[in-house]
Amino acid sequence: EKSGEAPRRDLTRAASVPALSNPAHALRMASQSTSEYNTTADAVDGLTEQLAVEAGTQEEVEAAEEPVGLQEKDTDEVLDKTSKDDPLHALTCESFDDPSLELPPLLLQALQEMKFVRPSKIQAYSLPKIWSKRDLLAQSHNGTGKTACFVLGMLKAVAPADPLGQAENGPQALCLCPTRELAIQISSDIDLMGKYLLKAANIRVKTILREERYERGATLDEQIVVGTPGKVWTLVNMRVIDTSKLKIFVIDEADEMLLIGSLGDTTKRIRQRLPKGVQTLFFSATWTDSIKKFARQMSAVSGRDWSQIEVKRNYIFNDQVTQMYYVSKSVAAKEAQMIDLLNVVTHGQCIIFANTRDSVERVGNQLIENGHKVSMLHGRMEEKARDKVLTDFRGQQSRFLITTNVLARGVDVPTVTLVIQFDMPTKKGGTCDPETYLHRVGRTGRFGRPGADINMISSPAELKVMKQIETYFSREGLIKEIPPDTDPEAFEKMILDAI
Repeated sequence: EKSGEAPRRDLTRAASVPALSNPAHALRMASQSTSEYNTTADAVDGLTEQLAVEAGTQEEVEAAEEPVGLQEKDTDEVLDKTSKDDPLHALTCESFDDPSLELPPLLLQALQEMKFVRPSKIQAYSLPKIWSKRDLLAQSHNGTGKTACFVLGMLKAVAPADPLGQAENGPQALCLCPTRELAIQISSDIDLMGKYLLKAANIRVKTILREERYERGATLDEQIVVGTPGKVWTLVNMRVIDTSKLKIFVIDEADEMLLIGSLGDTTKRIRQRLPKGVQTLFFSATWTDSIKKFARQMSAVSGRDWSQIEVKRNYIFNDQVTQMYYVSKSVAAKEAQMIDLLNVVTHGQCIIFANTRDSVERVGNQLIENGHKVSMLHGRMEEKARDKVLTDFRGQQSRFLITTNVLARGVDVPTVTLVIQFDMPTKKGGTCDPETYLHRVGRTGRFGRPGADINMISSPAELKVMKQIETYFSREGLIKEIPPDTDPEAFEKMILDAI
């Protein structure tokens, strides 16, 4: 620990992760699956610690000479691209009870119980603009508290003006995201931050799930709706979702959600069915110029003032995560080496990314055959099977989860200390996919915690992709090679030093 810094909470120690202190218990799979996803307090209790570190915990405050929030570095430089003549340029809030924010008292009560102390940088810059009803395009590192920005924005938008009043029925806030896993997580975050406000003002949250069926003539009464574009578009067309009262429209993981010819087409159609003046918020960890242009065009119809907040590309990686790569002579050798590596991973949990469903199942089965307890998750699994896998992993019933990019974005499991990229992420045609790489790395090192990422390389093509990713982010040499003669003990020390 450097002098003057608040002590970092170690969530990888056995005492902090009870389920992992007993390997036999940790490796038993849960026998029950989660069946409820909407506004149940018990379903979200496990997120308390995860969300608290977004803004710093009371223990960290007491341990420091001055209050501290999310443990960010000086290199986490946020750029406010709002015009310098704009009164909101560089305007920030220093606390969640800042009078200018006018957060409802019941919302503040929940934040205080969650030990939120000081806004992270993206929160400090974003919240005043959201409160001023600006359209906003915001970019920041994975794990820096972007979700809290738009969750608080939605809760404030639907809260009645009278503190003792009841919220009007019907959708007033809509959040779109790319996967059901992320939709369920965002809804849980809303439940947690809105713990008191939801109940007092009769505000309800609806997670739109693909397997649910609605009859013609049915309508949603819930005020906050979260879902993926395809299902939401279906319900908008059926008029199950009445958009006429919508006040705020959130697009999370916007770089993927606005891709032309993919989710972007559906997202655009949904926007065309919303009130012209609806406030629109775009959040993501990565942007391209074409996506930013599309976002601005989509927002232009609202007639609202526009703000943009982002970080410089060479600062976009979380420096708390140590990035490494290991070169093997073949895919078979890579598989054998990964099995050896996992034998010495004794702290926290690990997510392994592969590019295809077949790779997930092949590598997962090999790990199981070698005595590892591995969960597998990909997009072709039944919805409830996917839910159970993620619930078990969150509950530390398994330590290793191998998956496709379905979990690359947004999903937070605070005890993940290691990410392994068994396949380097590529787009169609084999070109590098730097945005997906960044999001995969972001599954560890959440909210200022340290973590490690290991890229398994078994061909010159994969090595070329990795080097292209470094170049894309202007961080040549960022990913350090693990010497080929590294023995298991040395590797274990390397991981422990990183986390």
